[in-house]
Amino acid sequence: MEGTVFLAPEVSGIMKQNLVEARLHVDTQNTLTAEQFATNQKLRDDIAGTLAMPYFVVVDPKTGETVAEHSLSGGAGVWQEGWLDFLRFVLEESGRDGK
Repeated sequence: MEGTVFLAPEVSGIMKQNLVEARLHVDTQNTLTAEQFATNQKLRDDIAGTLAMPYFVVVDPKTGETVAEHSLSGGAGVWQEGWLDFLRFVLEESGRDGK
């Protein structure tokens, strides 16, 4: 996703204008202490409640409420359109026009 879908002009423009990215890595402990890794796993459970990876959660920064959630499906050939649909939904739910 990061190297393909997120870089597509129609996707990157929406994301740059409307989202602040934060990542929570829970699939490898290579650079984290055991305590950091455990903290990330607890956050994953609290925020997403799923073991699916990658899993995307958009949170309203003012309220802390979840706006929308998305997991990949259908294979790389449909990820971009699915991600664009997800972004459009997020913008609609948050009262933004995406511009």
